[in-house]
Amino acid sequence: MRRPRSGGFTLVEVMLALAILGLSLVILVRSVAGNITAAQDSFYMGVATDLARGKMFDIEEHLLQEGFQETEEEEDGDFSDEGWPNIKWKYLIEPVELPDLETLMNLSQEQGGEGQGTGAEGEGEEATSDLDKFQSSALGGMLGMLGMGGASTESGGSASQTAGFLQMGYPMVQQVLKASVRKISLTIDYDTGVHKETFKVILYVTDPAGMQKAMGALGADQ
Repeated sequence: MRRPRSGGFTLVEVMLALAILGLSLVILVRSVAGNITAAQDSFYMGVATDLARGKMFDIEEHLLQEGFQETEEEEDGDFSDEGWPNIKWKYLIEPVELPDLETLMNLSQEQGGEGQGTGAEGEGEEATSDLDKFQSSALGGMLGMLGMGGASTESGGSASQTAGFLQMGYPMVQQVLKASVRKISLTIDYDTGVHKETFKVILYVTDPAGMQKAMGALGADQ
């Protein structure tokens, strides 16, 4: 008489169970590692953002004390004093220079579309239309408020008169902005231990006293 077989797992069943367990552990470990990396990245991003904000305040204080320089200013370093030597900073302070008037008018024409018309009359209408487009743009409106926009073609002014006013007034705006506006570009680099990260903060600052001084110098020259 045959004895009944006792219950148990075969070798194949044990191997399949171990394979499933190993795969589950791999997925679990990868998930935990991903969560740790994400938390570390978020932590470093918060620290770097706070340090960048403080550094930007320091740069603004430097500009208040030293004033705007005519040339670019560049400096780099790290946050060792704050306890984060692995976080690096680099800043560049540069004057803001507008492009020339012809370039701006070409851009306004491209955005507004090409003028219509044929023959001599069509060319005159196209030139007038291009100037009107520029005057209706943001910069044209600013020049108009400053009294530099020239006569409007709709009120009887000619296109040549309008262009003449713009050519005389726009260089003044260029000089005033160059003397009173600075662009600060602050770059932050740091290493989380897993990978390297970098981001840039850009800030424009103005100097009202410098603007008044530049406008006064232009008025004295005239």
